[in-house]
Amino acid sequence: MAGRTGDRAGRWRPVLAVCCALVLLLAPVGFFAAVPGALARGHAYAAAPACAAGARTGSCTTTVAATVTGTEEKARGRKADYWLRVTERGDDRVRRVHMSGSRLHDAVRAGDRVSLTYWRGEIRTVRFGTAAEETEASPADDWRLPLGLGLLTLPVGLGVLTAVLWWRRRYAAAAHASAWQLSVGPVAGALLGCLGFVAAQARPDVRGALLVTALGVPPVAALTALVAWLTRRRERRAVDTSDIVPVPPAGRRCVRAAVLGDVPYSVDGFDHLVVGDGAPAVTPDPDGRVARRPLPPSLTVHEVRAPRPGDTVLGPGGGTYDTVLIECRDGAVTVVIALAREDAPVVLGALLSPARAAG
Repeated sequence: MAGRTGDRAGRWRPVLAVCCALVLLLAPVGFFAAVPGALARGHAYAAAPACAAGARTGSCTTTVAATVTGTEEKARGRKADYWLRVTERGDDRVRRVHMSGSRLHDAVRAGDRVSLTYWRGEIRTVRFGTAAEETEASPADDWRLPLGLGLLTLPVGLGVLTAVLWWRRRYAAAAHASAWQLSVGPVAGALLGCLGFVAAQARPDVRGALLVTALGVPPVAALTALVAWLTRRRERRAVDTSDIVPVPPAGRRCVRAAVLGDVPYSVDGFDHLVVGDGAPAVTPDPDGRVARRPLPPSLTVHEVRAPRPGDTVLGPGGGTYDTVLIECRDGAVTVVIALAREDAPVVLGALLSPARAAG
């Protein structure tokens, strides 16, 4: 069952990864395409002249006096939305203005006089004395979100795509199932993408955001190279299992382990192995006291090794750098015991125990 599940996962994982990479590469096209229109709206608002007395058209702005009647704040996760309630001079209707920040919300009190600037029928800016703040309806910063999302998804998509291409061409010959090459591209893309998104929100214009993102390439490349070097060192240590030698259990121990293969004692949910208390036995009980299924004497150890790309029996995860496989044979059937490296010596000692072989 585990092997068949792993085979199905192995067939679908490359397809899903390619689809994910393509989505992440196509998304920036839409985000970047929205930036020019957002910039045009912002420029049109900034350049709009004041309307003539009594006129309100889409090509000009109108500023009216208003009085604050109250403020509102509503939490939204880690952020909050801020509103001003105002009434215009000569109009008793209360208007609720959604502000882009908290500056005026925190500064004004009921009864304060403010100025509202209309453009194309919406309140775009609120002024209080010498302070001015844009509303959520203002087009001044509409370019920030699409540009930031584009700068975020483009490097992430490229990073995922490089990992997918390496996976399809080289993964089968990798030294470890969790090959270090799979993480380099996505890590670099995520770091650069986050930098680009923050730059789009913090810099005053598109040019500044692009410049900060470009300047971030060298340090991101250096940091990614360091991550790759450290991960490669860890992979090399994981692949080398020469230091794992049998240690007979000094007493009863129950360790987390999975026995995988087309045998009756490979059971879903039986994820612990009891050693040092009779024959080694699999069990779902972390204390190893109930529902024990002994491993038969016919199970013989073949080798101890790290997970490899061909180990579809391990399923989609493929094991980690801490995972060690004790590959065994039960007749013609291959049985794999997957467990933590620190537990491998005592389990190996129990499997190679002379008393078990005699039994």
